Amino acid sequence: MLIMATMVHELGHAGMARLLRIPIRRIAIGLGPVIWRRQLRADQEFLLRAFPVGAMIGLPGRLSPSGENSRPLYHDVCVAASGPLINLLLFVGLAVVDGAGVVSPALLPWLRTLALLSAFLGISNLLPIPGLDGGHILMLGASRLGLRLSPREQVVIQQMGLRLVVVLCCGVLFARLMRVL
Repeated sequence: MLIMATMVHELGHAGMARLLRIPIRRIAIGLGPVIWRRQLRADQEFLLRAFPVGAMIGLPGRLSPSGENSRPLYHDVCVAASGPLINLLLFVGLAVVDGAGVVSPALLPWLRTLALLSAFLGISNLLPIPGLDGGHILMLGASRLGLRLSPREQVVIQQMGLRLVVVLCCGVLFARLMRVL
C-alpha cells in the first residue's frame, strides 16, 4: 500500500509537470544504487534502484547553462506541492468513500490503511527538510530571495536531507523494534 500511495504522489508531480509543459527526464523507483536502467526516449530514462521504497521524477534544471531561469519559479513550486496535495486529496476521497458506507467490510482495513498512509505521505513530504517536497519549496523560496546555489550544491543539500530522513526513519523503526522485543 505504501508503494501505491507513493505512486499516486509521483503521479501528482508528473501530472503537474505535464500540465505546465515541463519535460520529465527521469522516472526512478526506489532508493540507493541503480540496479536496472532503461532508456525510454532519447531524453527520458527509467531507473530501478536497490531499495524499493520511494520514487522520484527528474525534471530539467530550472536554470539554463548561462544562469537564466528556464521557467517561472512558481512552476517548480506547483510541481513540488502537487505530490503532497494529491496524497491529501486521496485521503479525503477515501474518507468520503469510507463514510458513505459503499465499500465491502472486507476492503475497509485496506482502504483505511491506504488513506492513512496517503495522509502521512502528503503531510510528511511538506516538512521543510531538503530531499522532501517541503525542502524543495524552501530552497525555491531561498532562491527567490537571492540565494544562488550551483546545481551540484543543490544536489548535495538534497542528498544530505534524504540521508537525514533515512536516519530518522531507521531510528523510529529501531525504537519500535526495541519496544516489541
